[in-house]
Amino acid sequence: MNPVVDGKGAAGLILELAWTSGEAAHCERLRAPVDLWGDILPPRLLAELAGQEQSAVIEQTLTPAESVPEPSTGLVRTAPWNAFAGGEIQPRAGRFYPRRLLSGVPGVAPGSLEPFRCLRGENEGFALDLNHPLAGHELTLTVTVEQPSLDEQELTGRSIDWISRLCTGPGMQARAEGQPTDFWGGDALLRDDEAPDIDFYEKPRLVGHLDSQASAHIAALYGELLQPGNRVLDLMAAYQSHLPAGLELGGVTGLGLNLDEMAANPALDGRVIHDLNAEPRLPFDDDSFDAVVCTASVEYLNQPREVFADLARVLAPGGVLAVTFSNRFFPPKAVRVWKELHDFEKMGLVLDYFLETGRFGDLATLSARGWPRPADDRHHGEYPASDPVYGVWGRRE
Repeated sequence: MNPVVDGKGAAGLILELAWTSGEAAHCERLRAPVDLWGDILPPRLLAELAGQEQSAVIEQTLTPAESVPEPSTGLVRTAPWNAFAGGEIQPRAGRFYPRRLLSGVPGVAPGSLEPFRCLRGENEGFALDLNHPLAGHELTLTVTVEQPSLDEQELTGRSIDWISRLCTGPGMQARAEGQPTDFWGGDALLRDDEAPDIDFYEKPRLVGHLDSQASAHIAALYGELLQPGNRVLDLMAAYQSHLPAGLELGGVTGLGLNLDEMAANPALDGRVIHDLNAEPRLPFDDDSFDAVVCTASVEYLNQPREVFADLARVLAPGGVLAVTFSNRFFPPKAVRVWKELHDFEKMGLVLDYFLETGRFGDLATLSARGWPRPADDRHHGEYPASDPVYGVWGRRE
């Protein structure tokens, strides 16, 4: 095995950030092709990387100086309503918005895309938080050496701060001050196309909605959560179930809207046509399943709270519900709040679906970003990075 070049050259690293909020445990993964000469990593991490071989693992607790600044009460402000230039958009409690929408707020640079959080509305305006979304959380970094050397000619001169990139987005899925986020105002659960879903999905679409690298991340997650012999429900199923190969399950039932798509799915032992947006109650008995997976579909539910409550009913005690998604979806059929949110906020929305039932524990989230797009993907050469993957799961109590 070739050691990592000592202070020069390039290495392929997997950066993993672990942290907890009041709602869940969180894990953020980022693949980092690091130019060890020109990019930015904490000095003590660089020192420990020197001489490491492939598959080596390093764990460190990040200090605020190495990651995000400590929270400051001075960055929690109150602003009048007219300081928010969002047009018809009104800032809602717990939600994030780009700072460029603020005017007259000290310390906010014009045009800044950094997020701020609306904490709550007040009589004369709203309270906002300019702290980093991860400020105040203990951050544990695990680094795995995926490739001890890369072609440094491809990487020289980018000067990427990899810890900053890893920490951009995470934190936005946590609640503010432990209070539920206001996702529900106005027409949050309406869709641009309200025609019956059974009509929209009448024609089969036998195409992958995610690239093969993203699908592999999802299969790996499901492989960690499922057990041999589990009775599994693939919710809103299509022609791929993204289940790990070789895991002997106790049967997989698909619930979806197109029989041809589900018939082409070799993972399914049973197939049920059912429109959850017309009838959120599932056509199954109590405790029918040990696990439910829902892949790249949760954004289409227009009665998500009712569906999640009923999922708790059909799951056996201790059963796992795992929801995964990416940044690709059919905009006309996605609920409007989904299209308004940052990808990491979407994990917070799905977490709220779990939390509102009051019947799930051991909640967790996962993000996986930065892997190269597979050469066999139809968007290879158009988008360099694989589809990001976001997951939220919990166990029925």
